[in-house]
Amino acid sequence: MASNNIAPPSGPGLSLFAVGDVFVDRDEPATAFASARDVLRAGDVVFGNCEGVFSDDIQRAPSAGSAVTAPAANAAPLAQAGFDILSLANNHSLDGGHAALLSMRGTLADLGIATVGAGAHLAEATAPVYLERNGRRLAFLAFSSVFPYGYEARPGVPGLAPLRAHTRYTPVDLNVWNPGMAPVVSTEPLVEDQRAFLHSLAEARAKSDIVVASFHWGDSTVPYSLTDHERRTARLAIDHGADVVLGHHHHMLRGVEFHAGKPIFYGLGHYVFDLPNLTERLAKDGYLGVGRPEEMAAWARKFGEYMIRPREGYPLLPFHPDSRMTGAAVVHITPSGRIRAGFLPAIINPANEPIHVAADSDEGRRVVAYLERCCAAEQLPTRLIAPRPDSGLPSACIEFVSTATD
Repeated sequence: MASNNIAPPSGPGLSLFAVGDVFVDRDEPATAFASARDVLRAGDVVFGNCEGVFSDDIQRAPSAGSAVTAPAANAAPLAQAGFDILSLANNHSLDGGHAALLSMRGTLADLGIATVGAGAHLAEATAPVYLERNGRRLAFLAFSSVFPYGYEARPGVPGLAPLRAHTRYTPVDLNVWNPGMAPVVSTEPLVEDQRAFLHSLAEARAKSDIVVASFHWGDSTVPYSLTDHERRTARLAIDHGADVVLGHHHHMLRGVEFHAGKPIFYGLGHYVFDLPNLTERLAKDGYLGVGRPEEMAAWARKFGEYMIRPREGYPLLPFHPDSRMTGAAVVHITPSGRIRAGFLPAIINPANEPIHVAADSDEGRRVVAYLERCCAAEQLPTRLIAPRPDSGLPSACIEFVSTATD
Protein backbone atom coordinates (compact mmCIF):
# COMPACT_ATOMS: atom_id res chain seq x y z
CA MET A 1 0.00 0.00 0.00
CA ALA A 2 1.25 3.49 -0.85
CA SER A 3 2.33 6.00 1.76
CA ASN A 4 0.21 8.76 3.26
CA ASN A 5 3.00 11.26 2.64
CA ILE A 6 0.85 13.50 0.44
CA ALA A 7 2.28 16.95 -0.29
CA PRO A 8 -0.01 19.82 0.77
CA PRO A 9 -1.68 22.16 -1.73
CA SER A 10 0.58 24.75 -3.32
CA GLY A 11 0.19 28.42 -4.12
CA PRO A 12 -1.71 31.26 -2.45
CA GLY A 13 -5.36 30.95 -1.62
CA LEU A 14 -7.45 28.57 0.44
CA SER A 15 -7.92 24.80 0.28
CA LEU A 16 -11.06 23.05 1.48
CA PHE A 17 -10.74 19.31 2.16
CA ALA A 18 -14.08 17.47 2.35
CA VAL A 19 -14.86 13.84 3.10
CA GLY A 20 -18.05 11.82 3.37
CA ASP A 21 -19.41 9.94 6.36
CA VAL A 22 -17.37 9.76 9.56
CA PHE A 23 -18.23 7.96 12.79
CA VAL A 24 -15.94 6.28 15.31
CA ASP A 25 -17.24 3.18 17.12
CA ARG A 26 -14.33 0.83 17.83
CA ASP A 27 -12.42 -0.61 20.77
CA GLU A 28 -9.56 1.85 20.32
CA PRO A 29 -11.08 5.11 19.02
CA ALA A 30 -7.70 6.86 18.83
CA THR A 31 -6.68 4.63 15.90
CA ALA A 32 -9.50 5.85 13.64
CA PHE A 33 -7.56 8.52 11.75
CA ALA A 34 -4.01 7.45 12.47
CA SER A 35 -3.30 6.89 8.78
CA ALA A 36 -5.20 9.91 7.44
CA ARG A 37 -4.48 12.58 10.02
CA ASP A 38 -1.50 14.16 8.30
CA VAL A 39 -3.33 14.29 4.98
CA LEU A 40 -6.40 16.02 6.40
CA ARG A 41 -4.31 18.54 8.33
CA ALA A 42 -2.90 19.79 5.01
CA GLY A 43 -6.26 21.45 4.34
CA ASP A 44 -7.03 24.98 5.51
CA VAL A 45 -10.60 23.87 6.29
CA VAL A 46 -11.68 20.24 6.77
CA PHE A 47 -15.34 19.19 6.43
CA GLY A 48 -17.09 15.87 7.01
CA ASN A 49 -20.52 14.39 7.63
CA CYS A 50 -20.97 13.06 11.18
CA GLU A 51 -23.01 9.92 10.47
CA GLY A 52 -24.22 9.13 13.99
CA VAL A 53 -24.52 10.39 17.56
CA PHE A 54 -21.69 10.83 20.07
CA SER A 55 -23.41 11.13 23.45
CA ASP A 56 -23.67 9.62 26.93
CA ASP A 57 -27.37 10.51 27.06
CA ILE A 58 -28.92 8.15 24.52
CA GLN A 59 -32.70 7.78 24.36
CA ARG A 60 -33.30 5.83 21.17
CA ALA A 61 -35.63 7.56 18.73
CA PRO A 62 -38.79 5.48 18.06
CA SER A 63 -38.42 5.84 14.29
CA ALA A 64 -34.69 4.96 14.16
CA GLY A 65 -33.83 1.99 11.97
CA SER A 66 -30.55 0.60 13.23
CA ALA A 67 -29.31 3.26 15.63
CA VAL A 68 -25.75 4.56 15.15
CA THR A 69 -24.53 5.85 18.51
CA ALA A 70 -21.31 5.87 20.53
CA PRO A 71 -19.98 7.43 23.76
CA ALA A 72 -19.19 11.14 23.70
CA ALA A 73 -15.48 10.40 24.21
CA ASN A 74 -15.35 8.73 20.80
CA ALA A 75 -15.61 12.15 19.14
CA ALA A 76 -12.12 13.19 20.25
CA PRO A 77 -10.30 11.59 17.28
CA LEU A 78 -12.24 13.87 14.93
CA ALA A 79 -10.61 16.92 16.50
CA GLN A 80 -7.20 15.25 16.47
CA ALA A 81 -7.65 14.53 12.76
CA GLY A 82 -8.18 18.23 12.06
CA PHE A 83 -11.91 18.45 11.32
CA ASP A 84 -13.10 22.05 11.49
CA ILE A 85 -16.80 21.58 10.73
CA LEU A 86 -19.19 18.63 10.58
CA SER A 87 -22.65 18.30 9.08
CA LEU A 88 -25.28 16.86 11.42
CA ALA A 89 -27.97 16.79 8.72
CA ASN A 90 -28.30 13.07 8.05
CA ASN A 91 -30.50 10.04 8.71
CA HIS A 92 -28.70 9.05 11.95
CA SER A 93 -28.26 12.38 13.74
CA LEU A 94 -31.43 11.93 15.84
CA ASP A 95 -30.97 8.19 16.53
CA GLY A 96 -30.23 8.94 20.20
CA GLY A 97 -33.05 11.42 20.70
CA HIS A 98 -33.22 15.20 21.08
CA ALA A 99 -31.06 15.48 24.20
CA ALA A 100 -28.31 13.38 22.62
CA LEU A 101 -28.26 15.56 19.50
CA LEU A 102 -27.90 18.71 21.56
CA SER A 103 -25.28 17.23 23.87
CA MET A 104 -23.28 16.08 20.82
CA ARG A 105 -23.26 19.63 19.49
CA GLY A 106 -21.82 20.75 22.80
CA THR A 107 -19.22 17.96 22.82
CA LEU A 108 -18.02 18.85 19.34
CA ALA A 109 -17.95 22.57 20.15
CA ASP A 110 -15.78 21.85 23.19
CA LEU A 111 -13.39 20.02 20.85
CA GLY A 112 -13.21 23.08 18.57
CA ILE A 113 -15.41 21.57 15.85
CA ALA A 114 -18.26 23.65 14.43
CA THR A 115 -21.50 21.88 13.47
CA VAL A 116 -24.11 22.74 10.88
CA GLY A 117 -27.45 21.34 9.75
CA ALA A 118 -29.11 20.57 13.10
CA GLY A 119 -30.13 22.50 16.16
CA ALA A 120 -32.54 23.18 19.00
CA HIS A 121 -35.19 24.44 16.55
CA LEU A 122 -35.74 24.94 12.84
CA ALA A 123 -34.15 28.39 12.61
CA GLU A 124 -30.98 27.15 14.29
CA ALA A 125 -30.85 23.96 12.19
CA THR A 126 -31.11 25.82 8.89
CA ALA A 127 -28.82 28.73 9.78
CA PRO A 128 -25.47 29.16 7.99
CA VAL A 129 -22.32 28.59 10.02
CA TYR A 130 -19.28 30.77 9.33
CA LEU A 131 -15.55 30.13 9.53
CA GLU A 132 -12.67 32.54 8.92
CA ARG A 133 -9.53 31.30 7.14
CA ASN A 134 -6.69 33.03 5.30
CA GLY A 135 -8.55 36.32 5.28
CA ARG A 136 -11.67 34.76 3.75
CA ARG A 137 -15.06 34.11 5.31
CA LEU A 138 -16.68 30.77 4.49
CA ALA A 139 -20.35 29.96 5.02
CA PHE A 140 -21.56 26.37 5.38
CA LEU A 141 -25.10 25.08 4.97
CA ALA A 142 -26.20 21.47 5.50
CA PHE A 143 -29.58 19.93 4.67
CA SER A 144 -30.85 16.35 4.56
CA SER A 145 -33.28 14.75 2.15
CA VAL A 146 -32.98 11.23 3.63
CA PHE A 147 -34.10 10.62 7.23
CA PRO A 148 -36.79 8.90 9.33
CA TYR A 149 -40.05 10.67 10.03
CA GLY A 150 -39.76 13.01 12.98
CA TYR A 151 -36.05 13.82 12.64
CA GLU A 152 -36.77 17.20 11.06
CA ALA A 153 -36.42 20.31 13.19
CA ARG A 154 -39.53 22.38 13.79
CA PRO A 155 -40.22 25.69 15.58
CA GLY A 156 -39.36 24.88 19.19
CA VAL A 157 -38.41 21.25 18.42
CA PRO A 158 -34.81 20.03 17.93
CA GLY A 159 -33.83 18.24 14.77
CA LEU A 160 -32.09 18.47 11.42
CA ALA A 161 -32.46 20.86 8.51
CA PRO A 162 -34.87 19.13 6.10
CA LEU A 163 -34.94 19.38 2.32
CA ARG A 164 -37.62 16.88 1.42
CA ALA A 165 -39.31 16.00 -1.85
CA HIS A 166 -42.44 14.16 -2.89
CA THR A 167 -41.84 11.07 -5.02
CA ARG A 168 -43.94 10.13 -8.05
CA TYR A 169 -44.05 6.69 -9.70
CA THR A 170 -45.19 6.74 -13.33
CA PRO A 171 -45.53 3.74 -15.69
CA VAL A 172 -42.77 3.56 -18.29
CA ASP A 173 -45.33 3.29 -21.11
CA LEU A 174 -48.64 5.01 -20.47
CA ASN A 175 -50.21 3.16 -23.42
CA VAL A 176 -49.52 -0.39 -22.19
CA TRP A 177 -50.81 -2.52 -19.32
CA ASN A 178 -47.76 -3.98 -17.59
CA PRO A 179 -48.52 -4.64 -13.90
CA GLY A 180 -45.50 -4.68 -11.62
CA MET A 181 -42.99 -3.27 -14.08
CA ALA A 182 -40.52 -0.86 -12.48
CA PRO A 183 -41.80 2.72 -12.91
CA VAL A 184 -40.18 5.99 -13.84
CA VAL A 185 -39.38 7.81 -10.59
CA SER A 186 -39.52 11.60 -10.36
CA THR A 187 -39.63 14.06 -7.51
CA GLU A 188 -41.01 17.45 -6.58
CA PRO A 189 -39.53 19.49 -3.71
CA LEU A 190 -41.54 20.45 -0.66
CA VAL A 191 -42.13 24.17 -1.05
CA GLU A 192 -41.60 25.02 2.62
CA ASP A 193 -38.25 23.21 2.81
CA GLN A 194 -36.97 24.74 -0.39
CA ARG A 195 -38.04 28.19 0.76
CA ALA A 196 -36.13 27.78 4.04
CA PHE A 197 -33.07 26.55 2.18
CA LEU A 198 -33.05 29.47 -0.26
CA HIS A 199 -33.54 31.94 2.60
CA SER A 200 -30.49 30.56 4.41
CA LEU A 201 -28.49 30.46 1.19
CA ALA A 202 -29.25 34.12 0.50
CA GLU A 203 -28.06 35.04 3.99
CA ALA A 204 -24.88 33.00 3.54
CA ARG A 205 -24.14 34.62 0.18
CA ALA A 206 -24.59 38.11 1.59
CA LYS A 207 -22.34 37.53 4.60
CA SER A 208 -19.43 35.50 3.23
CA ASP A 209 -16.85 35.20 0.48
CA ILE A 210 -17.31 31.46 -0.15
CA VAL A 211 -20.50 29.40 0.27
CA VAL A 212 -20.39 25.62 0.72
CA ALA A 213 -23.69 23.70 0.56
CA SER A 214 -23.84 20.13 1.87
CA PHE A 215 -26.64 17.62 1.20
CA HIS A 216 -27.49 14.15 2.49
CA TRP A 217 -29.35 12.61 -0.43
CA GLY A 218 -29.59 9.89 -3.06
CA ASP A 219 -30.17 6.17 -3.53
CA SER A 220 -27.68 4.04 -1.60
CA THR A 221 -29.00 0.73 -2.95
CA VAL A 222 -27.15 0.94 -6.29
CA PRO A 223 -23.83 2.32 -7.54
CA TYR A 224 -23.26 5.39 -9.74
CA SER A 225 -26.88 6.58 -9.95
CA LEU A 226 -28.13 10.11 -9.33
CA THR A 227 -31.74 11.08 -8.73
CA ASP A 228 -33.45 14.04 -10.31
CA HIS A 229 -33.66 15.51 -6.80
CA GLU A 230 -29.86 15.54 -6.49
CA ARG A 231 -29.29 17.14 -9.87
CA ARG A 232 -32.03 19.74 -9.45
CA THR A 233 -31.00 20.67 -5.92
CA ALA A 234 -27.31 20.98 -6.77
CA ARG A 235 -28.00 23.36 -9.63
CA LEU A 236 -30.52 25.30 -7.57
CA ALA A 237 -27.89 25.80 -4.88
CA ILE A 238 -25.31 27.14 -7.32
CA ASP A 239 -27.83 29.31 -9.16
CA HIS A 240 -28.64 30.99 -5.85
CA GLY A 241 -25.12 31.57 -4.62
CA ALA A 242 -23.31 28.37 -3.59
CA ASP A 243 -19.70 28.03 -4.73
CA VAL A 244 -19.27 24.34 -3.84
CA VAL A 245 -21.79 21.50 -3.44
CA LEU A 246 -20.91 18.44 -1.34
CA GLY A 247 -23.11 15.33 -1.30
CA HIS A 248 -23.10 12.20 0.85
CA HIS A 249 -25.25 9.24 2.02
CA HIS A 250 -24.56 6.68 -0.72
CA HIS A 251 -21.61 4.93 1.03
CA MET A 252 -20.03 4.70 -2.42
CA LEU A 253 -18.49 7.47 -4.49
CA ARG A 254 -20.55 9.34 -7.06
CA GLY A 255 -19.62 11.49 -10.04
CA VAL A 256 -18.57 15.12 -10.21
CA GLU A 257 -19.64 17.90 -12.55
CA PHE A 258 -19.55 21.68 -12.83
CA HIS A 259 -22.45 24.07 -13.06
CA ALA A 260 -21.73 27.71 -13.89
CA GLY A 261 -18.09 26.87 -13.24
CA LYS A 262 -18.75 25.64 -9.68
CA PRO A 263 -18.01 22.03 -8.63
CA ILE A 264 -20.67 19.54 -7.57
CA PHE A 265 -19.37 16.47 -5.71
CA TYR A 266 -22.50 14.34 -5.81
CA GLY A 267 -21.28 11.71 -3.36
CA LEU A 268 -18.14 11.47 -1.23
CA GLY A 269 -18.89 7.96 0.05
CA HIS A 270 -17.73 7.24 3.56
CA TYR A 271 -14.31 7.88 5.04
CA VAL A 272 -14.13 6.40 8.54
CA PHE A 273 -17.58 4.95 9.24
CA ASP A 274 -17.54 2.23 11.90
CA LEU A 275 -20.53 -0.09 11.94
CA PRO A 276 -19.51 -2.97 14.23
CA ASN A 277 -21.47 -6.05 15.33
CA LEU A 278 -23.86 -5.83 12.41
CA THR A 279 -25.52 -9.22 12.92
CA GLU A 280 -26.36 -8.48 16.56
CA ARG A 281 -27.36 -4.91 15.71
CA LEU A 282 -29.82 -5.95 13.01
CA ALA A 283 -31.29 -8.73 15.16
CA LYS A 284 -31.83 -6.35 18.06
CA ASP A 285 -33.45 -3.66 15.93
CA GLY A 286 -35.32 -5.95 13.55
CA TYR A 287 -33.83 -3.88 10.74
CA LEU A 288 -33.82 -4.97 7.06
CA GLY A 289 -36.50 -7.53 7.93
CA VAL A 290 -34.29 -9.61 10.22
CA GLY A 291 -36.37 -12.38 11.80
CA ARG A 292 -39.08 -12.13 9.12
CA PRO A 293 -38.03 -14.34 6.16
CA GLU A 294 -40.36 -12.79 3.59
CA GLU A 295 -39.18 -9.28 4.42
CA MET A 296 -35.54 -10.35 4.43
CA ALA A 297 -36.00 -11.85 0.97
CA ALA A 298 -37.61 -8.65 -0.29
CA TRP A 299 -34.70 -6.56 1.03
CA ALA A 300 -32.21 -8.96 -0.56
CA ARG A 301 -33.97 -8.61 -3.93
CA LYS A 302 -33.98 -4.83 -3.62
CA PHE A 303 -30.31 -4.39 -2.66
CA GLY A 304 -28.80 -7.44 -4.38
CA GLU A 305 -25.04 -7.59 -3.97
CA TYR A 306 -25.10 -4.08 -2.46
CA MET A 307 -27.10 -5.14 0.59
CA ILE A 308 -25.62 -4.17 3.94
CA ARG A 309 -24.31 -7.42 5.42
CA PRO A 310 -21.17 -8.72 7.16
CA ARG A 311 -18.14 -8.74 4.85
CA GLU A 312 -15.32 -11.17 5.54
CA GLY A 313 -12.15 -9.41 6.67
CA TYR A 314 -13.88 -6.05 7.22
CA PRO A 315 -15.61 -6.30 10.62
CA LEU A 316 -16.31 -2.57 10.87
CA LEU A 317 -17.40 -2.02 7.25
CA PRO A 318 -20.33 -4.25 6.18
CA PHE A 319 -20.70 -2.69 2.74
CA HIS A 320 -19.98 -3.73 -0.85
CA PRO A 321 -16.26 -3.77 -1.78
CA ASP A 322 -16.80 -0.67 -3.96
CA SER A 323 -17.28 1.28 -0.73
CA ARG A 324 -13.62 0.70 0.17
CA MET A 325 -12.63 3.21 -2.50
CA THR A 326 -12.81 6.67 -0.99
CA GLY A 327 -10.79 9.85 -0.53
CA ALA A 328 -10.99 13.56 0.09
CA ALA A 329 -12.40 16.20 -2.22
CA VAL A 330 -9.99 19.12 -2.51
CA VAL A 331 -11.25 22.53 -3.58
CA HIS A 332 -8.63 25.24 -4.06
CA ILE A 333 -9.82 28.84 -4.20
CA THR A 334 -7.37 31.49 -5.31
CA PRO A 335 -7.33 35.05 -3.91
CA SER A 336 -9.13 36.15 -7.09
CA GLY A 337 -11.91 33.61 -6.48
CA ARG A 338 -10.98 31.05 -9.15
CA ILE A 339 -12.04 27.55 -8.10
CA ARG A 340 -10.24 24.30 -8.92
CA ALA A 341 -11.60 20.90 -7.86
CA GLY A 342 -9.72 17.68 -7.29
CA PHE A 343 -9.71 14.44 -5.35
CA LEU A 344 -7.13 12.69 -3.18
CA PRO A 345 -7.84 8.95 -3.49
CA ALA A 346 -7.74 6.55 -0.58
CA ILE A 347 -8.33 2.85 -0.01
CA ILE A 348 -10.02 1.64 3.19
CA ASN A 349 -8.06 -1.20 4.76
CA PRO A 350 -9.45 -4.09 6.89
CA ALA A 351 -8.95 -2.00 10.04
CA ASN A 352 -11.37 0.55 8.50
CA GLU A 353 -8.70 3.20 8.05
CA PRO A 354 -8.48 5.27 4.83
CA ILE A 355 -4.97 4.97 3.39
CA HIS A 356 -4.34 7.85 1.01
CA VAL A 357 -2.57 7.03 -2.23
CA ALA A 358 -1.32 9.09 -5.14
CA ALA A 359 -3.72 9.24 -8.07
CA ASP A 360 -1.04 7.80 -10.38
CA SER A 361 -0.32 4.79 -8.12
CA ASP A 362 -1.87 1.38 -8.80
CA GLU A 363 -4.44 1.82 -6.03
CA GLY A 364 -5.03 5.45 -6.98
CA ARG A 365 -5.73 4.55 -10.59
CA ARG A 366 -8.37 2.09 -9.38
CA VAL A 367 -10.20 4.88 -7.53
CA VAL A 368 -9.83 7.26 -10.46
CA ALA A 369 -11.24 4.63 -12.84
CA TYR A 370 -14.22 4.20 -10.54
CA LEU A 371 -14.85 7.96 -10.51
CA GLU A 372 -14.67 7.93 -14.30
CA ARG A 373 -17.31 5.20 -14.38
CA CYS A 374 -19.47 7.26 -12.02
CA CYS A 375 -19.28 10.22 -14.40
CA ALA A 376 -19.84 8.12 -17.52
CA ALA A 377 -22.82 6.22 -16.10
CA GLU A 378 -24.68 9.47 -15.45
CA GLN A 379 -23.32 11.28 -18.53
CA LEU A 380 -21.63 13.99 -16.49
CA PRO A 381 -19.48 16.19 -18.76
CA THR A 382 -16.33 15.86 -16.66
CA ARG A 383 -12.79 14.73 -17.41
CA LEU A 384 -10.21 13.59 -14.87
CA ILE A 385 -6.65 14.77 -15.49
CA ALA A 386 -3.34 15.20 -13.70
CA PRO A 387 -3.40 18.50 -11.77
CA ARG A 388 -2.53 21.50 -13.92
CA PRO A 389 0.49 23.50 -12.70
CA ASP A 390 -1.66 26.49 -11.75
CA SER A 391 -4.42 24.46 -10.05
CA GLY A 392 -3.12 24.85 -6.50
CA LEU A 393 -4.05 21.19 -5.93
CA PRO A 394 -1.73 18.63 -4.33
CA SER A 395 0.35 16.78 -6.92
CA ALA A 396 -1.08 13.45 -5.67
CA CYS A 397 -4.61 14.56 -6.67
CA ILE A 398 -6.63 13.96 -9.75
CA GLU A 399 -8.18 17.17 -11.09
CA PHE A 400 -11.72 17.47 -12.45
CA VAL A 401 -12.34 19.64 -15.51
CA SER A 402 -15.59 20.35 -17.30
CA THR A 403 -16.06 19.24 -20.89
CA ALA A 404 -19.41 21.01 -21.25
CA THR A 405 -19.67 23.40 -24.18
CA ASP A 406 -22.15 25.81 -22.58
